[in-house]
Amino acid sequence: NYHSLYCRQSDRLDDQGKQEVISWRQTGKQVLYWLYIGVWGCAIMYTIYNLSQCLGKYPEKPVRTQISIYRSEKDSMQFPTISICNLNQVNKTYMDANPNLHSVWGNLIYGEIDWEDERYAPYQNMHLVDFYKYSPTWQDTVLACTQAGVRYCKNIRHDNEPIYTEDFGPTGRCFRFNPDGWIKSKAGDYGSVYLRLNVNRREYLNLDEIYFTIAIHHHAQFSVTRNTGIQISPGFKYKVGVRTVERFELDVTEGGDCRREQGSNSYGAYDLESCHMECRDRYLYHKCNCVLWLPPVDMFNYTVCTLKQVHSCGYPAYVDYIHAITDTDHENEYSCDCPVPCNNTIFNMQTTTTALSKEWARRKWEREGERFNYTVQDILDNYVVLEVYFSDMYIDKVEQIPAYSFWNLLADVGGMMGLLLGASVFTLLEAFTQAWNKVYACSKRNSANSASV
Repeated sequence: NYHSLYCRQSDRLDDQGKQEVISWRQTGKQVLYWLYIGVWGCAIMYTIYNLSQCLGKYPEKPVRTQISIYRSEKDSMQFPTISICNLNQVNKTYMDANPNLHSVWGNLIYGEIDWEDERYAPYQNMHLVDFYKYSPTWQDTVLACTQAGVRYCKNIRHDNEPIYTEDFGPTGRCFRFNPDGWIKSKAGDYGSVYLRLNVNRREYLNLDEIYFTIAIHHHAQFSVTRNTGIQISPGFKYKVGVRTVERFELDVTEGGDCRREQGSNSYGAYDLESCHMECRDRYLYHKCNCVLWLPPVDMFNYTVCTLKQVHSCGYPAYVDYIHAITDTDHENEYSCDCPVPCNNTIFNMQTTTTALSKEWARRKWEREGERFNYTVQDILDNYVVLEVYFSDMYIDKVEQIPAYSFWNLLADVGGMMGLLLGASVFTLLEAFTQAWNKVYACSKRNSANSASV
């Protein structure tokens, strides 16, 4: 009886154990199933989120700036153009010889002029450039010009090209040294250009300020002295080290700010300064049917304003234009759309200044004093020395490149799809599931063996 009772109890326990094992197995499968579904759902949601981020980022076309430095492939580099503008726009001796014209010049901007007056009527059809021609010439301004301290500039001309040209603009008569960029130079003093300039102080109509405006720029650019030049005063030596910087901007279709269709304009190679000056000419021509000065490249067949037109319309319109483009608080009827240039070469400058000594002035007076009837003090009051050289033979390249291109998008999408469909995490889950099934199969066999025993 006891044996029969034990066997019946064993059979009852075996059935209960089997039910527990079966229930445990089903629960384990359900947990694994929902865990698998949860992981896959999270992975899909994460992938969709990242895909939306990538697809939203690509149309914005983000850009980044890449700066690189490389050495010139040749032993020499193209020397920049040096624009030299004297603050004095017309000689005092010419004005003193023509008092009526002097009166016109003094009242041209802010004063009143009766053009019917017989004293002023003969000058009403003159132009501003007619005044500028009576200003110091190149021979009176540039007293010495050498390269590397030994070669005179007149002896380094290429194919008889002139070493300078004249340019008339807002700053009067300007001289462009190395106008076509044919001068080559090495780094340091071995390739420096030395210019000794004479400001011609006696010819100034106004002695409040006396200086030259100097601009160092690419030869394809014009009229850059107005806003980008430096001022040098007599009695000093200025040593300017320059380093070439090449800038490349992306087009607006590629996420940048420049426009490829912006080529050369009436002021040479396109840049912000030339664009603003061309806008100024268009504005003046629209208002007055003339411009104050002809641009270097007269692409639009402009008419130059006479003095009478300058007085009545030209200068007031010029002031209105300046107010219009500089007023940031109010909207105006005229705006100048000037995007950044796509390609631009500039020269970073590092300037050192030293005062000219009286001993130096005495030596110059012994050689040149009679030419201008100068004393030693006159030399110091009129002479200024400018030396320009390359700091080194390296060129800075500043390039705007896409920060997220189509290939970046393709790589990100492919990477995320590969992570979703065949990542090692899911492979480990599959391996864990297979291991779990094997462990369960082994435990089932052991239970079956125990029951048989």
